[in-house]
Amino acid sequence: MKIDNMLEKGGDLFHQDPKKVGEQLFQAVLESAIRQYEKCNLYRQLCKQKNFDPHRDLKSAKNFKDITYLTTPNFKRQKGRPKEFLSVPESEIKLWATSSGTSGDPSMIGRDQVTLQRFFKTMDITYKEVWNLKDYQWTLLFVPPIPQQAPDDKKPVTAPIMLWILDATNKIPMKDRIYALRLATDAEKAASGRPYIPDVKTVLSFLKSGPSKKGIGYINGSAPLLYSLFAQIYKETGETFNVGEKTVIASGGGWKTYSGQEVTKAEFRGLMTKVLGVQDQNVHDLYAFTEMDCVFAECEHHNKHVPPWCDVIVRDFKTLEPVPVGEKGLFNVINPLAHSYAGISILQDDVVRIAMEDGCPCGRRGKVLEVIGRAAGAEAKGCGAQLAEETAS
Repeated sequence: MKIDNMLEKGGDLFHQDPKKVGEQLFQAVLESAIRQYEKCNLYRQLCKQKNFDPHRDLKSAKNFKDITYLTTPNFKRQKGRPKEFLSVPESEIKLWATSSGTSGDPSMIGRDQVTLQRFFKTMDITYKEVWNLKDYQWTLLFVPPIPQQAPDDKKPVTAPIMLWILDATNKIPMKDRIYALRLATDAEKAASGRPYIPDVKTVLSFLKSGPSKKGIGYINGSAPLLYSLFAQIYKETGETFNVGEKTVIASGGGWKTYSGQEVTKAEFRGLMTKVLGVQDQNVHDLYAFTEMDCVFAECEHHNKHVPPWCDVIVRDFKTLEPVPVGEKGLFNVINPLAHSYAGISILQDDVVRIAMEDGCPCGRRGKVLEVIGRAAGAEAKGCGAQLAEETAS
C-alpha cells in the first residue's frame, strides 16, 4: 500500500519539500480511507450518516477535515464497540492495545500484524532519524516486563500499546535489560494500591556500576516515574552519575495522576542532565495515545514533529471546525497507518496547537505540534497515565 511505500523512504521524508510529502500522504490517506470504508461496516454506516464517501469527497488534503472521525468512547471496551470497528477478521488480531482511564473502562484497539509492523517501522525511524539513536548497548526501562507470548500461542496479547511497543522494539535481550519497576509485595500493594513500585536498589546499583563504560544507553518510561526516582536518589545520596552524554532518554505522559507534582519539561531535562550526565539535547518528550499508530517525538531542539506519514487537524472546542495555525483546539489525527481498525481519523480530547508549519532549526520539515494538556473534564488515559496509576511513587 502507499503508506508502506512512504515508510520505506524512512527519515528522508522529514527533509523533503512538505508539499511533495503532502502529495504522497494524500494518496496514502485516500487509499486507507477507502479501504476502511469498504472493510468496516459500522464505520461505513457512520460515514453515510455524515454524508461522507471517500470515493466521492476526498479530493485533496484540504478534505482531510471532512473525513468522518471516531473518538475515544467509540473504542471503550464496555460502552464502545471496538470489535465492530475492526476492518480485518478478529482472528487476525495479534494485540488488543489498551488504555487506562479513571472510569475503569479502557479503550481497546485491535492491531493485526500489518498495523504492528508499521508501528515498529515508525519507531525504528524515530530512534535512528529523530533521536540519532542508531545503536545502543544497554537499556534502563521504567516499565514492568511485558509477559512474553509462547511461540505456539495464537491468542492475541492484551497490553498497553506504548509499553508493549517500547518493549517489543527494544534491541537489548530481555535478560540483559534493567527494569526500574518491580512487582509490589502484598503489603506494599495494600499500602499503595498499585501493583508496581520503583526498584530503587536495582537502579542505584546499576548507576554505580558505571553504565557509560558499557556504551550508549537508552532510558524510557513515564516522565513522573523517571523524575521522582532520580530526584529521590539525588536527595538521599547527593550523588551524580555518568551514564554517558550520548545516552538517550525518552519519556512522556503520566503527570495527570501526579496532580500538583508536575514539573516543566525544562526542569525535567535539568534533573536528567544533572544527575545522569546526559546532554540536554538527548532528553526527549514523546506523545502518543492508544488509537494512534506512531509517536510524535521531540527533536534535539525539543520540538514535537508531526511524522510525515500522519497529519494533524486542530479543531475548535465548540464548533469542531479547524482553527488557524497557532490557535489552540482539540487534537484530530489523520492516521493512514491503521490497517486492522477504522482509525483513519481520530478526534482526541487533548488540547494542542500547531506551533509552526515549517522552520525548526533541526532542519526537519513539516508541522510542529505543541501539546498543552487535557480538555476540561477529560479522564487520564494513555500509557504514561496508566503506568503512573499502577505505580507507587
